[in-house]
Amino acid sequence: MSEYESIHGTRVKYVASDPTLNTTTEGQVWYNSTSGTNKALVQIKAFSAGGSTPTTFYYGSGVGPATTTLGFGGTGPSPQPAHNLTIEYSGYVWTGGGNMNVGRRAMAQFGTPTAAVGAGGDYAPGSPTINLSTEEYNGSSWTAGNNITGQGSFGASAGTLTAGLAFGGYNTAQTASSTVTASYDGTNWTALPSPGSDTNTAGNFTRGGGGTQTAAIFSGGGPSRQLATEAWDGSSWTSLANMNLGRSSQGLLGTQTNALYAGGNQPSPSRTAVTEEWDGSAWATSSASLAAGRNGSLLSQAGSTAAATIAAGNTGSGYPTTTEEYSSSINALTGAAYASGGNLSNARAQFGSAKQGTQNAGLAFGGYVFGPNANITATEEYGGASWTSGGALPGGQRQMGGAGTQTAALGYGGLTGMPNTTVLEYNGSSWTAGGANPAGVTYAVNSGAGTQTAAIRAGSGNPGGATTTTQEYDGSSWTSANAMSVARTNGYFDGAQTAAIANAAESPSAPDASGSITKLTEQYDGTNWSSGTSGLFYLSSGGVSGGAAAQTAWMIAGGDGPNVTNNTGITQEYDGTAFASTAVLATPRRQLNGGGTQAAGLVFGGTEASSSSLTATEEYTGTTSTVTASTLTTS
Repeated sequence: MSEYESIHGTRVKYVASDPTLNTTTEGQVWYNSTSGTNKALVQIKAFSAGGSTPTTFYYGSGVGPATTTLGFGGTGPSPQPAHNLTIEYSGYVWTGGGNMNVGRRAMAQFGTPTAAVGAGGDYAPGSPTINLSTEEYNGSSWTAGNNITGQGSFGASAGTLTAGLAFGGYNTAQTASSTVTASYDGTNWTALPSPGSDTNTAGNFTRGGGGTQTAAIFSGGGPSRQLATEAWDGSSWTSLANMNLGRSSQGLLGTQTNALYAGGNQPSPSRTAVTEEWDGSAWATSSASLAAGRNGSLLSQAGSTAAATIAAGNTGSGYPTTTEEYSSSINALTGAAYASGGNLSNARAQFGSAKQGTQNAGLAFGGYVFGPNANITATEEYGGASWTSGGALPGGQRQMGGAGTQTAALGYGGLTGMPNTTVLEYNGSSWTAGGANPAGVTYAVNSGAGTQTAAIRAGSGNPGGATTTTQEYDGSSWTSANAMSVARTNGYFDGAQTAAIANAAESPSAPDASGSITKLTEQYDGTNWSSGTSGLFYLSSGGVSGGAAAQTAWMIAGGDGPNVTNNTGITQEYDGTAFASTAVLATPRRQLNGGGTQAAGLVFGGTEASSSSLTATEEYTGTTSTVTASTLTTS
């Protein structure tokens, strides 16, 4: 038996404690003399469940990376015709996009979620009739273009909107397998000179495909090319190492040096759950397999062996809408989740909250009760399991803004029991008057952040429109600050007086508004506002958790908007750079409020349909990522 030193040229290190675990430690082996164990840091490969597609997408097309995949076309159980639906994935939730002009399945597809191409494809299972037209997607709608040349359906493809490539599959007559390679320049298709550019073996049901117009790759397919892998260098195809398990009807995704093939039909042709990874020279079977073998899935074509999405398809016994996300990393991820907390004693919507409170120390005050249609004065304090009564407001008020903590809270504005210039301060037992807001704020919910003595209020306003107004409070008086660039109201707002963040909201004048809703983000540094990464959805009237750390660790939940189901349960995390969808509220709602942090958040109250107010409280545990060394054992 070979020893470690003879294989690697070095001895196993003896250490009293594990080294720092990061990418530089990956692949290392050491002996921990304290625990008496051999250890190593290795990649953790796993599939996890994602959000379900809204309907079946058998032989649907997919472009983009794992967390922002665009899906379009496809069908369901035979003889169901192909549909024209478009869906967008944000890492957990699929939402609807603009419909294609022509319903079809098994297209050539490439590009990005905001600059995608779908071409060719057939209309229905068993149908000899195909549609050769090309459609381009700009992130919201499809535009018809010129017909594809040389390709029909069930082929593979690669590239971008202005530099695409299609190869394999069926010919344009849908009568035989094709070896033709065709290029796309953003307007026209050109069949490349034959035979130099032909694939080495005619094959259909190749699907997927990866890389670029000058460096493409595909693997698998039928009827005979079950194992083959081929790479394109811009002028010709070269045969590479075969896959270990022959398969078709699913498709490779990735690049010439980093690719994945998960599922597919075996020669039998039963569906397989086996996953293989490609490193540029050879295929290796992954230790992780799909939860269910499937073919004809919607794939994240720009995915890789690090992260990929496989959704819908056919398991042989049905057409699932489930999504599976593949991850290979030294980090073990624990997905975000909600747990039920104690219900509010008073159902309420449109109410204030101390947003810098914790998951075990929340505060809700005022609000509106649908049914009796009444404003309330009740204040409630959350202790981690249940709500108890606190000091009541001096008058019934809804739409109040809030900031601070459970024992040092700030409430201001609102309607209609007290003037909208009202400012109140809470000490953990009672409310007293603070410095009045000179302008007055009627619709103030979720417009406040910071502490009782260093608060900020931005956006939101009085009847007649959203505002860009920013004001700062020092514990006794309000001063005007630089205005936001986008007028908004009923958005998501959080942070500190010197580090605040706003996202989404009702904003009729916003440049990216869908109807009257925006997804733009702005950040405040204590003096100026600057544009940040846009959220994933057009939403308003939701709840937040993040507090002072919101600019780099924020959670926003619920709300409503034009491209999600009203009263959504969608939750997004923000890390200072990008938004990602995570868990879904057990009770979808809007006009709720929250507090706590991204890691340990709290949301409560709200309404489902503006006919009844809610008492439901949900505790949020954010996404975590940990690096853990594996203990090596003998067997």
